[in-house]
Amino acid sequence: MDMKKSLILTICMILNAVVAMSQTDFVLSEQLFSRISINPAGTGNSENVNIFSLSRFQYVGMEGAPFTTMLNVQTYFDKASSGIGLSFSYDQSGVAYNQIQAKAVYAYHLNFGNQNIMSFGIGLGVYNKLFDPTKHIIEDETEIGESFPSEVQNNTDFDASFGIEYTNKYLLVGASITHIPGFFYKSSTLTSVPNYYAYIRGLIPCGKKFKLAPAAAYYFTGQFHVVDVSLTGFISDYVWIGLGYRTETTGYAMFGFEWNWLRIGYSCDFNFGKLSNIAWTSHEVMLSFSIPTKKKGSEWKD
Repeated sequence: MDMKKSLILTICMILNAVVAMSQTDFVLSEQLFSRISINPAGTGNSENVNIFSLSRFQYVGMEGAPFTTMLNVQTYFDKASSGIGLSFSYDQSGVAYNQIQAKAVYAYHLNFGNQNIMSFGIGLGVYNKLFDPTKHIIEDETEIGESFPSEVQNNTDFDASFGIEYTNKYLLVGASITHIPGFFYKSSTLTSVPNYYAYIRGLIPCGKKFKLAPAAAYYFTGQFHVVDVSLTGFISDYVWIGLGYRTETTGYAMFGFEWNWLRIGYSCDFNFGKLSNIAWTSHEVMLSFSIPTKKKGSEWKD
């Protein structure tokens, strides 16, 4: 790899680490399939018990590359018009940075009939951020300055989120805010400021066996504005293929299939603009299990 590519990739990884440790959430291509990690109002929008896992491998093939994994579990209680769930995530944004989040989520559903459902959700939990400077190899200590820590920094704080969501047979709209206690914390690399999310997704029948799902999302992750647009086609409700575009440098393709209680998905990033010469790319693998119950929620399929 030539010096220019190396410099670009180094800058990207530094920015990625800064983003993650500067109070921001991670962004995933397939996150709308299970939204409870960013919007608790999405809890219980499935008639079954759903176990959802998603892992993102960034800059595959490079030592110390970022890695993110997430596990969501949720279900719906019809008599209480409520969804409950648990969300856990681990984000390693670089050689020396990692973040763990764990929370319980709850959503109350208002059913207006004809499959029109409005839900309000809250999430409560904790997050832990860790920076271990000993994992960095410093070739020239004069470049890092006196403020660069020499010992492990570790912080655990209470966390809370709130969101709203509206669903019907053909439309999904939601908005949320995460890390609400960040309004009261002093901003630092070991705390999280509030992050804001808004998204919309449609479902357009195109014949008996094909549907199109256009989607758009906006994320304000503490410091950066992220816009994500995608178009996914569902074939006979068993197979999906989609393309998406996120920010000025990243596009992605995704595909997957669903069979009975099992859903498997895959997504791959491809780079534009300043990142177009970088050989390494990012991959996401999704695995979801749906355990049937007699409880019935929205007919919108997560």
